[in-house]
Amino acid sequence: MPECAEVRIMSDFVNYISHEELFFESIEKSEVSKVKTELNPFDGGVFTVSAKSRGKEMMLELELVGGDIDGEVVKKLLVTLGMSGNWSFVRPSAEHFETMMKHAHLRLRTVKGNYLVLHDVRRFAKWKWVDKWTVGRGYCPLTEFNEFNGVIKEHWRTHKHFDSPLCELLMSQYWFNGVGNYLRAEILERLDVNPFQPANTLSPEKVDELIKLTHLCIRDAYSLGGGQLKDWQNPSGTDGRSFKEWMKCYGKGESLIDNTKRRFWYNPKWKEVVPEKYKV
Repeated sequence: MPECAEVRIMSDFVNYISHEELFFESIEKSEVSKVKTELNPFDGGVFTVSAKSRGKEMMLELELVGGDIDGEVVKKLLVTLGMSGNWSFVRPSAEHFETMMKHAHLRLRTVKGNYLVLHDVRRFAKWKWVDKWTVGRGYCPLTEFNEFNGVIKEHWRTHKHFDSPLCELLMSQYWFNGVGNYLRAEILERLDVNPFQPANTLSPEKVDELIKLTHLCIRDAYSLGGGQLKDWQNPSGTDGRSFKEWMKCYGKGESLIDNTKRRFWYNPKWKEVVPEKYKV
């Protein structure tokens, strides 16, 4: 958490807020943040902000209003949200302002004096200036489906990574960018195959189904407002009941710690085929 759907939702939220807001001067960070990225993008000046998402990554594009003859006018800040990162919009007049700012580790101040902030209780979120998305992360199953579909099918029978157990392969951001714990559980529950078998033993028909289910589960989670789980909350304030009704496996079935050191939730009917290496 947050996974692909939640990162997409937060990108939408940033764009919604930024549509009517201008930002200025340097970006701030909290006194306790250990991220060392320099945050004065244009040496002062007013700029706009827009957001994009790709799997588990978010990119903020900052554009200097009025341009600059000698310097860059657009800069890109890549943000990974860790386990609890969430964007919020707060006004200094709000009753909860001080409480919110306590965990607001990245802060963009508007010309009106309000703040668009990255709120992160666990402090695992990171950010850095980049030119492009991170090399080594796969295509986004939600927004780049054709590319995702093509690269998975091309390598399914030939790449050594696909010797891995199916349940562990889905956690690889190199292939399944944006899939995390709850999406993995829900995708494999709907696929209804032994989740511990080597991935490359799936039939071609099941590979097709897995690819489609990955896209559809992310799409469903996005349309339902994202996973209202643990520290993450939809910035638009939905209560998450429909999402919890949509979940069929995560937090409900059997679970174990896999070789990626993550807890995997699975249907109890597969308990008899759990490999010995997981029985610790």
